[in-house]
Amino acid sequence: MTTYFIHGFLEDNSMWDSIGFPANIQPRFIELPGHGRKLKDSCPNKMSEIAHLVAQEISDSSYNIVGHSMGGYLIGSLLEIGIRPQKIGLFHSKLGEDGTEKKEQRMRAIDLVKENKSLYIKTMISNLFSAHQKESFNQSISHLVQQASKISIETITHCHLAMMNRVSGINLVKELNIPTYYFAGQQDSSIPLSQIQEEAKILSEITSLTAISNIGHMGHIEDPQAFTEWLLKNFV
Repeated sequence: MTTYFIHGFLEDNSMWDSIGFPANIQPRFIELPGHGRKLKDSCPNKMSEIAHLVAQEISDSSYNIVGHSMGGYLIGSLLEIGIRPQKIGLFHSKLGEDGTEKKEQRMRAIDLVKENKSLYIKTMISNLFSAHQKESFNQSISHLVQQASKISIETITHCHLAMMNRVSGINLVKELNIPTYYFAGQQDSSIPLSQIQEEAKILSEITSLTAISNIGHMGHIEDPQAFTEWLLKNFV
């Protein structure tokens, strides 16, 4: 069965290049507007509008969806417009909406990127990795910063607004009874493990949570083997 993979904010489809996808997983990759090969595309500032653009790339009749970070946030909006995956994978992501503190962080981020885009990108990407082993991934961080620097201030701003104002997809997933699988890092400062645990409890009958102790928000780089094992366990 096809599994669609949606990258996160400030990323592109190259994030999946280091993953040796098992032969029995058929991956297809979707790039968000304003990112990667779509740098020149205008990125909407509403998640529902981004969802409509992404939905145009889903052509299979039976499929799974795995989203990293913003790619996972998008799944709730995809469900709202009628997309119906067999399974959902939330890779360092969640279905719930931003809390008050997170919304305030996003507004500060919008101000910072307008003042100093370079500083904003370097700081944000560095903070996605677990603090105790960040130095081990300096080369990966440099590459990610280089790629993200190509993304326009408009797209960065619009993505923050879209994420900040998105609606929760928890109730819809529960209503549709779609099996949902979480992959989380215990050192993730972007989406604390406690938030994912709370969400998984709500979906307890149709979900499982894999939490890796020594990683942050970038499991495909920090522990690609654990990520591959998670895919094999849940999406084959």
